[in-house]
Amino acid sequence: MGEHTLKPDREWLDWVRQRDSLKTRWVIVVVVFWVTAIVTVVLYTVNKELDLILTSIALGMMVLGVLLKSRYQRHVRREPEKRRAQDK
Repeated sequence: MGEHTLKPDREWLDWVRQRDSLKTRWVIVVVVFWVTAIVTVVLYTVNKELDLILTSIALGMMVLGVLLKSRYQRHVRREPEKRRAQDK
């Protein structure tokens, strides 16, 4: 009855929402990269010919994954100071 719950502020909620969105997009790109890379290797093994379209998709996903991961890490480093102080 006398419990005090902290009401999350808007800045923290926006930061969490963006963090989760960046992480979800990064995970999707990583999964698409690996699926494309595996399909490319299987097709190369069967046909003995490199499929340039699948290879370019895999390389594009790799670059996109690196960009999203760096954006995610930068975002995590900018965690709101007020919330970080409350957690300690």
